[in-house]
Amino acid sequence: MTPRNYLYLLEKYDEYQAQITRLLESIVTSLAPAKMDTSHEHLNTVVKRLHESYPFMELLYCINDKGVQITESAASPTVPDPKRREPGLGSDRSNRVYYTRARENTAAATVTQPYLSSATHQLAISAVQRFTDNKGETCYLVINFNLEKLITFLNGDSLRRIVHPFFQVVYGIIGVMLVIVSSLLLYSAGTSLFDMVYEHTNTATQAFQSVILVTLGLAIFDLGKTILEEEVLLHKDIHHTGSTRRTISRFMSAIVIAVSIESLLLMFKSLLGDATHLNSAVFMLVAAVALLVGLGAYLKLTKDQE
Repeated sequence: MTPRNYLYLLEKYDEYQAQITRLLESIVTSLAPAKMDTSHEHLNTVVKRLHESYPFMELLYCINDKGVQITESAASPTVPDPKRREPGLGSDRSNRVYYTRARENTAAATVTQPYLSSATHQLAISAVQRFTDNKGETCYLVINFNLEKLITFLNGDSLRRIVHPFFQVVYGIIGVMLVIVSSLLLYSAGTSLFDMVYEHTNTATQAFQSVILVTLGLAIFDLGKTILEEEVLLHKDIHHTGSTRRTISRFMSAIVIAVSIESLLLMFKSLLGDATHLNSAVFMLVAAVALLVGLGAYLKLTKDQE
């Protein structure tokens, strides 16, 4: 599975902070905690109902004015109990950012900055609403939201994330196969070089053959490595223009390399006596240069968007 890119999540949060804040404030203020039954069973019912509409919701609980949790933590189905190592009821949360901000904020609802949750060990955001219970005491309703799932929800990316592991497997197989092919080409180049040095066979022909095999192996290996890095090992934001830019650059670079290698092969054959391939080699070199110029123009024109 692709590792979480926390820098990407924080960057997206900064980009959509205003929209995220309004959304979370609307969720927490819609609950009317002053009229809510704070029993554990009812809170679990509320969490399950909210999770159906907002799958990024994780925990819900109440704390008193001193920062002590006065209800059990109600968790969504996506938060297994082993991840929640804290006791919940009776926990002192007076040193938490969401509590201090809620006390200092005069508004009814408060939304925190992203932080690393001690309950789920992932980046989270808390929305807090101040209310007065039936005893007249000030309390706070706290809802924790998973930042990664929140960004996914806002991007409408849920279905793609479900099938994304399958795409990673396919790209992984392709990348490994390309690396194996490049290894076989390098092995053939090494064998040819060994025969040329120790058996003194047709030196010129095998020298050109070794150069072609090494160059082709290098290009294929670089393509396989790039696929593994960008599609399997690293997180990629498909909604960013840079993702399309990198994909087109990688694809066009592979074509330019393939055309250049083929033109060099025809050029070498012409130098070895078969001059009928010389014109084709020149035309292919011109085509490779034209592709390279077009790629350069595309990268230049899309630089500002990146």
